Amino acid sequence: MAVTVFSDKCKGISNCSYDGICVKVCAMGAIEIKDDFPSINESACSQCGLCVLNCPNEALSKN
Repeated sequence: MAVTVFSDKCKGISNCSYDGICVKVCAMGAIEIKDDFPSINESACSQCGLCVLNCPNEALSKN
């Protein structure tokens, strides 16, 4: 199971009302910022779901 970023829901880190909280809560450092949007490094992601729970735009999902 991987975490997916829905680019149609994500407003970008610079426009995030929670200032990129997904990146900040990731204890594994599995979320990188590419072109102002979060990108999940699947090999580093533990699928804990903290990023999913904290995203204010529901732009992340555990599949």
